[in-house]
This record gives sequence, C-alpha cells and structure tokens, in this order.
Amino acid sequence: MRAARFRLLAGVVLIALILFGQTLVGMATANGRLDSALRDTTGPVNVVVVMDFTPERFHTERLSTYGVFAGRDKAVNRVRLRMVSPENLRRLADLAWVARIEPAP
Repeated sequence: MRAARFRLLAGVVLIALILFGQTLVGMATANGRLDSALRDTTGPVNVVVVMDFTPERFHTERLSTYGVFAGRDKAVNRVRLRMVSPENLRRLADLAWVARIEPAP
C-alpha cells in the first residue's frame, strides 16, 4: 500500500515537472536574463531579445505577443521588439528559451 502511494506521488510529481518545469525554471532565472538598464522601467521600451539558437516561426510569433516585432538585429538569433510594456518585459524574461534581453540601440 505504501509503495503504491509512493509510485502515485512520484508519477504526479513527474507530470507536474513535465507540464510546469520550463515555466518554473524561467521564472527562477528571469533576473539573470534582463539587462540591468531595463529592470526599473516605468513605460514602454524598445528591446533586443537574444536567443542561443536559431528561432523558428513559432518563436517569432510568440515574441510578437509581447511587443511590436521590428525585425532582426545583426543576426538571426537577435530579435527587435518595440513598445514592450514593463509587465510584458517581465513576462518576456520569464521565458526559459530567451537568453538575454538588452535595450535596443
């Protein structure tokens, strides 16, 4: 009986990690992704989102939900976003697949 409960609990924990693990890791490491110049913004800002991989259409579409897509910035893995609100900036930093968020030049 005790072993069955342990297996059930282990299964529930495994499913929770699969469903929410990426979100939890993203939230825990968000401060390291956000440039220090962007941490105390009070209005919309223009940013460059840097990824460690070549983004696909999904990634570009997802990023455009946080601000206005403004093209690439010198490389395929650097995406410009304009008019990113402070709330969306924080949500953007929570994405585990985003490497860095820098102020746009």
